[in-house]
Amino acid sequence: MQSQQLKNSFTSLPYPVTFVCRYLEKWPDLLSNDIQHLPDPNTIPERIITNEECWIIMTYLHLKRRNLNVHLSNQFVKGSICIASALDFGIKQKTFSSFVVGCRSDGPKPALCDIAIVQNQANIKSITDIFIPHWPQPGLIKRDSARKNRISNIVFKGSEINLYESFRSPEFIQELENLGIKLQINGLYKDKPVQWHDYSEADLVLAVRDLTEKDALVKPASKLINAWAAGVPALLGPEPAFQNLRQSHLDYIEVKTPTEALSSIRRLLNDPSLYEQMVINGQKRAVEFSCEQIAMRWHEVLSTQVASSYSHWCKQSYLNRIGNFFVRAINQKLAVREADYHRAHGYRPISNRWT
Repeated sequence: MQSQQLKNSFTSLPYPVTFVCRYLEKWPDLLSNDIQHLPDPNTIPERIITNEECWIIMTYLHLKRRNLNVHLSNQFVKGSICIASALDFGIKQKTFSSFVVGCRSDGPKPALCDIAIVQNQANIKSITDIFIPHWPQPGLIKRDSARKNRISNIVFKGSEINLYESFRSPEFIQELENLGIKLQINGLYKDKPVQWHDYSEADLVLAVRDLTEKDALVKPASKLINAWAAGVPALLGPEPAFQNLRQSHLDYIEVKTPTEALSSIRRLLNDPSLYEQMVINGQKRAVEFSCEQIAMRWHEVLSTQVASSYSHWCKQSYLNRIGNFFVRAINQKLAVREADYHRAHGYRPISNRWT
């Protein structure tokens, strides 16, 4: 029944679209054109980890399962609209024969692309930059409602190194334990699958990263949106993506230091009604970022801005496309160099220092 509902969701795209997957050998089960046999991304969260899997595989599956005219390949198709992870292709692919839509993710500005899909509105610098929110965490398991207002686990969803060191310190961990709370870090481990999707025993989400101001501008709001969908109040650092979504004090609590985090936790412990209000508010906000809403956004973008730009691109001469490619190749090298610099150098609001 679900497949039939998805199948009839959208009208066909003006032009067919090819999603380019560099590591297609990992996905032999996706090569069937029968949408009945394509997996729902929510059933395979353990397989969706990398940038390419999050942006290319997941988007392809969501759109294909809605019967849209999209395809999957490990090659850029000549003369066609091709969507690829900007971190997984480069100058060597010589993509001037295709109209390229690049998913920027956390990487540098994808200067090689005709259109860039960005996950943070701060990255919209021209008419060729289009904002589409990241898909919600596939297979998300909501917080167990039987836990009610209990606060005994605070969780960081990500690699341990990305949580600011003072929030991993023995002193902070001890202060949490004094409150009866345990810090859990769900990152990448070789001996067990990543638990980014499981919020069943999470009572609070913590996400404070010591990013430079420039690096923070490319990060998505995923940690907040997933917390909303999971029914878990969040304590987050001052990142632009979070701040852009904030409408009230119930959306999340902003913290920069362990002291501020501990103060906020005590407030939630002493005021169960505040905890409940944040959960209810988050569930309402999460509706804006459901898979259906994101799929509709992709359909809109591919049917309008991308289709229009592609139509103009088709009228360009072959020599003009090659010339544009060489200019973009130079800009791409500069963009990579700039991103690398700003990731390592700049002001860091969390640690209040320059690097």
